[in-house]
Amino acid sequence: MSAAPSSARQRLLDVASDLFYREGIRAISMDTIVEQSGVSKATLYRHFPTKDELIAAYLEAHDHHIWEHFDKAISTHEGNPKAQLLALIDAVIELFKPEYYRGCPFLNAFAEFSDENHPAHRLAFEYNNALRNRLSHLGQQAGVTDKSWPDQLLLVINGAYSSIPVLGLAGSANQLKNIAALMINEQIH
Repeated sequence: MSAAPSSARQRLLDVASDLFYREGIRAISMDTIVEQSGVSKATLYRHFPTKDELIAAYLEAHDHHIWEHFDKAISTHEGNPKAQLLALIDAVIELFKPEYYRGCPFLNAFAEFSDENHPAHRLAFEYNNALRNRLSHLGQQAGVTDKSWPDQLLLVINGAYSSIPVLGLAGSANQLKNIAALMINEQIH
């Protein structure tokens, strides 16, 4: 593949990602993406034959970026699951930036797509399930025996994301840090 198509594809994905996140996936048309990206409609449809494929690419890119970020944070504490859990919470908090003022893109996708067969719903479910599994795995390695604990911690993480519009970035970050640290310290000594 030549550089031009991949750069056009990336430009389309960047513009769509920004618009989908800021304004909502359903609110953005393919025509708006063409207009904002400066890429032709033919090029858009060559790279993304349907809007659902573009939506999937948007969420897959977020998934890749977030897991890369989480894995990097966790890797610095190899062999210490408690420190890895705390690092994972810190990594979540690092995502609370001004450009993430609308919360988690996966929770937003859940809100927009209730059909379990839609790619956005499926990818949002897979991301949240993977995060839950990571919390469970690290918790088990640290000696947590409460089977509901990963669900509780996931609820706190997702609640912090969902509270950004109300509590602000700093308020949500502070509450997540405090509650998660309490939960981790209560279970792991």
